[in-house]
Amino acid sequence: MCIQSLFKNGLILSIFGAVFAIAIAILGWVAMPDIIANVSKKTLVLKENNFVWNMWYNPPYPIYTDFYIFNCTNYKDVVQNGTKPIVVELGPYSYREYRKKNTSVFENSDESVHYREKRWYYFSEVTSGTGLDLEDVITTINPVYMTVSKFLDLFPTNDLSIETIVHLIDNFLKERGESVFMTVTVDELIFKGWPMDTYIELYERIKDILNPWPLFFPDLPPGLPTLPDLPPSIVNETLGIFKSKNDSDDGIFQVNRGTQDYRQFAKIEAWGRNLENLSPYLSYWPGDKSYCNEIQGTDGTVFPYGIDVNDKIWIYQTDLCRAVYMVYEQYETYADLPGRRFILPKSVLENRTNAPENECFCLDEEDEGVCPNTGALFVGACYGGAPLIGSNPHFYNGDSRYISGVIGLNPNKSKHETFLILEERTNTLLYAAKRVQLSIDVHKTRLSDTHNLTTRVFLPVLWYEENAQIDDVTAKQFNLFNTIEIVLWTLFSIGLILTVLGIFLIGFHLHKEKQMLKVC
Repeated sequence: MCIQSLFKNGLILSIFGAVFAIAIAILGWVAMPDIIANVSKKTLVLKENNFVWNMWYNPPYPIYTDFYIFNCTNYKDVVQNGTKPIVVELGPYSYREYRKKNTSVFENSDESVHYREKRWYYFSEVTSGTGLDLEDVITTINPVYMTVSKFLDLFPTNDLSIETIVHLIDNFLKERGESVFMTVTVDELIFKGWPMDTYIELYERIKDILNPWPLFFPDLPPGLPTLPDLPPSIVNETLGIFKSKNDSDDGIFQVNRGTQDYRQFAKIEAWGRNLENLSPYLSYWPGDKSYCNEIQGTDGTVFPYGIDVNDKIWIYQTDLCRAVYMVYEQYETYADLPGRRFILPKSVLENRTNAPENECFCLDEEDEGVCPNTGALFVGACYGGAPLIGSNPHFYNGDSRYISGVIGLNPNKSKHETFLILEERTNTLLYAAKRVQLSIDVHKTRLSDTHNLTTRVFLPVLWYEENAQIDDVTAKQFNLFNTIEIVLWTLFSIGLILTVLGIFLIGFHLHKEKQMLKVC
């Protein structure tokens, strides 16, 4: 009787355990992903005051922008003898960044929402490098001087009237101590701004000279380039690289709420500096509706559900004058949450030969300043034509000539690559590091102080890292997934244990029965 009970109990336990384990497996690894998918598709919509809206509208996670400044230590030799520039990197000079969206700029619909996002930057001594101060003095390339140089190079050569203008401008700048390089504080370079009175005076004088042109000067040739308007960023006669971005916004965005199609969630449908020029296309690059001008993706704070490891994640970057894409690299855990790491691949800034789609980022194939090789982009296209070059820090993944042209550059994947980590199940941002370098195209021009610059270089001014990471409070909300997973594994293990225990009891029964037969 006892032996038969062992068999019966063992059979019941093994069947129950197996069925229980299979049921948990189906629930946890077949049904549960579908449940999460359906819930995500329905909840990932930009609806006023829901959880997703609040994260998008006023990001709860801390955002920091760290600046690294390149101090040129041999600038006199560069100007006088054409020596290769030597730079020393200083940083980080860290700023806490705050953002807030204004969604009342235009009447919104059920399918889309319009907004401006204002940003504020506050210096953070705690997260800055030891001993660094905003009053640190550095010497860097003078971007305005080189912009004037670039503008003068647009004029015809071998024309007496033009040479007269160039001579007057050259003397004007020399008398006021302006040259290829400038010495400023870190604060002046980034946000505070350095004095622009010399160039504002020059601008006004050129306008006076050209209109009307003096009768006693040689006649001007036809078809001259027009004098551009002064950029609005020159406020109170100062200019800083990021001055116009502080206590300001990057224009008006129109984004999809994701109510009709979850794959369109937060996708930028149009952008413009104001409502009048709101468009799904930019106007900086050749071709009205070209690949280069197309606005794609989100703003990089939220992402739609269902991103596959083979998908490109598009992000529109106003400071780079274009949309860029990220590709999957590897699985990665962050804040104890499962994530997927996406990186900015080399192909984004690849040359036209290896990436034909990048052809439209070339404005003039005979001028490398506006048609750079791999690893660089002429971002002056959206900054009034200034000789401004965007790239990865230290020209990481860039043409070796750009790296070797300046002493002191050491590209490094871990320090200089742009990447983001998305939570594996919902594509919520766990960590992001956007890294961008700004350089000036430096070469011989018609201004006399550049005449010894025999070799063209893209001289870095600074690079910055904008990083954001999920806060503890938000991360804990995802612990529900971890808890469910632990419970499911626990229940699955119980089912397996019951199954094994049942099999053991059946085996024990058979063993005892065999022993009894031997006795008989």
